[in-house]
Amino acid sequence: MRHIQANCTLGLDSGRHPADNDEPSLYRWISSMNSSSDPTASRICLACSIIAATIGAVTTVGWLTGIEVLASIRRSYIPMAPSTAVAFTLLGFAIISRSGPKFFRALSVLFAALVGLLAAAKLIEFFAGFSLGLDERFVADPAMFGMVRKGRMAPLTALNFLFAAGSLLCIMRAKWRRRAGSLAMLLTIISAVVVLGYLHGTPLLYGGSIIPVALPTAIGFMFLGGALLAAAGKEYWPVRPLTGASARSVLLRWFLPVVITGSILDGYLRTTLLHVPNLNPALVSALSTLGFVLLISVIISQVARVVGGRIDRAEAERNAAQEELKALNADLEERIAARTLDLRRKNQQMQEELTMARELQLALLPTQFPTVPRFARMDESSVKFFTFYYPAGSVSGDFFDIFSISDTSVGVFICDVMGHGVRSALVTSMVRTLVEQHRNDASDPGELLTRINLGLISLLQSTQTTMFVTSFVLIADFEKREFRHANAGHPAPVHIKRADSRAEPLSLKGTIGPALGLFGGASYRTVRSHMSPGDIIMLFTDGLFEVENIEAELFSQEQLLEAVQQRCALPPDKLLAEVLAEIRRFTGHPEFEDDVCLVGIEVTPHIEDVMASGVPRI
Repeated sequence: MRHIQANCTLGLDSGRHPADNDEPSLYRWISSMNSSSDPTASRICLACSIIAATIGAVTTVGWLTGIEVLASIRRSYIPMAPSTAVAFTLLGFAIISRSGPKFFRALSVLFAALVGLLAAAKLIEFFAGFSLGLDERFVADPAMFGMVRKGRMAPLTALNFLFAAGSLLCIMRAKWRRRAGSLAMLLTIISAVVVLGYLHGTPLLYGGSIIPVALPTAIGFMFLGGALLAAAGKEYWPVRPLTGASARSVLLRWFLPVVITGSILDGYLRTTLLHVPNLNPALVSALSTLGFVLLISVIISQVARVVGGRIDRAEAERNAAQEELKALNADLEERIAARTLDLRRKNQQMQEELTMARELQLALLPTQFPTVPRFARMDESSVKFFTFYYPAGSVSGDFFDIFSISDTSVGVFICDVMGHGVRSALVTSMVRTLVEQHRNDASDPGELLTRINLGLISLLQSTQTTMFVTSFVLIADFEKREFRHANAGHPAPVHIKRADSRAEPLSLKGTIGPALGLFGGASYRTVRSHMSPGDIIMLFTDGLFEVENIEAELFSQEQLLEAVQQRCALPPDKLLAEVLAEIRRFTGHPEFEDDVCLVGIEVTPHIEDVMASGVPRI
């Protein structure tokens, strides 16, 4: 593969094949032109360019040797001007070398520009009525041909050279290429009209004061137009309608050349034979018409055979396809019914499994909450809990756990797994297992998160799964009257201080660690906050506040804090109900679109009873 790439690079850098050092330049140009995606068009372009350049070269030889017939075909015709012959030679070489190496492409542009300037100068001479002395450099004192001088470029020839040079320059610029065919077609039509004039014995502009176009010039322009049309490519007008396998293209390829050729021959025969003595004009007209009709009939029968054969094959294929379709439709309904029943069974089985997974996940959530002191009655406990858990799908990626640590301290763990669905729910099971494994040593929340992170990374690596989990751990220590907490990329809980009638975020800036499952070397800092009777801590996942209304506005964490602040004096159950109602009013939907998990912990006034019972205060 490296060897092939090296060869390709060498060819691109040098502009030629590596073996071109020993090849003639003309062979390289021919090879580069034939490397086109359309070899036929390349060969046509090359042949027409060579013929046009040869016509110019032969004319130049005729002027140099004094053999005027080489420049005029017949002595009674005006000869091609030397400047015209030079222009043909330059344009022919320019078309041949346009696809060659960089140096020859530059020459191609230069020659086209020179021919365009020469033609423009001749048109300026004609319309301004003075001579720039261009033709005089070739033939200083020419003989007369009727009322005009020989050796002078005709105005119509100059116009055609402008079209030809413009067409070649458009071909060499990709964004102008679609205009090249139109310019080439113009010069071809003009040249064809001139040739028809000679063919019918009435050359255009003969006998007047305007220099007529020579017959070799008109023929050269027809070949030049053919070369430019082929070089422009079949993607553009006028070649595009003639290419392809469509019925329209086939008909045009058969009829257009025949109709044009037949019309030219018919006109020529009528014009020529009518001057033959003792020949009945009516007979000539009838025979000419009959010949043309026979020619068209042959073409029509051939086209009917080709196009009709295609239609017959298409009809046979259509009939075969219809029969095959009938055979497939015979038992299609039965297959669809069987497939539908199979899908229903599988969907039902999947739904039953998801329902079971949902029930298991809900069963794993704590329903009995610890008390302080341990084994105290709920109405005598220094701590109370309230929760809200809403899985948006069949299973959830949110999870929480509430557990006792000692007689005077309890812990709350809450997490949110990346993503939704079964995959996230499976990761929550991993996290729950790790929490149960390490929560006996959970008096330090930062250390607990560090151990869970290491265990989660080990499990995820063994399953080759990339996931992360945001988490928050809170320890309520009633002996020390403090909250200890650590944060792993989780939204900051709200600390409601009823004694001060205010609510504020619990975590401090700079104390939030990375989410679990990302970095094996991550460590998490434990932060302490003071505990007072009546305090409420609200822990939640981001599904509670990252919701949008119909204007795509987001209910921010600041808005959530403000909603809690306005209701901080309410009992916890009513506080929770009104905050959820405000969020639903904001979204305009009765349900949440994401998993939501909320855990609240309230410090009751019974804390004073606990402290008065003899537990030392630190």
